[in-house]
Amino acid sequence: MSTNPESQPDDILLTVDGLKASYDESLILRGVDMVVPRNSVVALLGRNGVGKTTLLRSIMGLIPRTEGHIEFAGERIEEMRSDRRARLGLGYVPQGRDIFPNLTVGENLEVSLSIAGKAGKERLDQVYDLFPVIKAMLGRKGGVLSGGQQQQLAIGRALLTNPKLLILDEPTEGIQPSIIDQIEDAIHALKKEGDLSIILVEQYLDFAKAASDTFYILNRGCVVQKGESEALSPEIISEHLTV
Repeated sequence: MSTNPESQPDDILLTVDGLKASYDESLILRGVDMVVPRNSVVALLGRNGVGKTTLLRSIMGLIPRTEGHIEFAGERIEEMRSDRRARLGLGYVPQGRDIFPNLTVGENLEVSLSIAGKAGKERLDQVYDLFPVIKAMLGRKGGVLSGGQQQQLAIGRALLTNPKLLILDEPTEGIQPSIIDQIEDAIHALKKEGDLSIILVEQYLDFAKAASDTFYILNRGCVVQKGESEALSPEIISEHLTV
């Protein structure tokens, strides 16, 4: 059932309504409906190649949609440029982290601070609290950090833009268990503060279930299952997620 984008409830931060998107004339998203409540973590799940990253990039304005609507924080954004969406409060950490490897950790942070200004500087101590390794390695080049450290830097850098919605595309991919635990703790801490929602694309199902409030499962560009994360049962996992 589609949500009317003209009457987004106050407790809903993001509404995706009937979204379709294509690559090279191949239809990838086939009418996706999704809502992200304020102060919530929504897990977006599915096997490889079902359209999860395409959905994220469509929300960010990096891929044009062919049909459908997107409303964020009370504004229709499907026609907006990606930079304007970011200024409205959409933060994105893509798969692969996308840090600047030849800049130091401090310089990577400065890129976000130069955009966010005072609001970003006020959040810098929070980033250091969430990920102490960032403060300890301010003078190191981003490219010499481990994969897990780069992921913490990428998330920290996105937080400095003071987003209302943080989109994380497979944040645990290829990183060690201790840092996965730190990222989960950071997600819980951010949610507890009450001013941020998160969309989490994740293959590590135990992490996704523990970190999120609700889930959506995609298959062939459509939502095939959704619900409270505690209801993510072995039967659902076997039907929709097991390779």
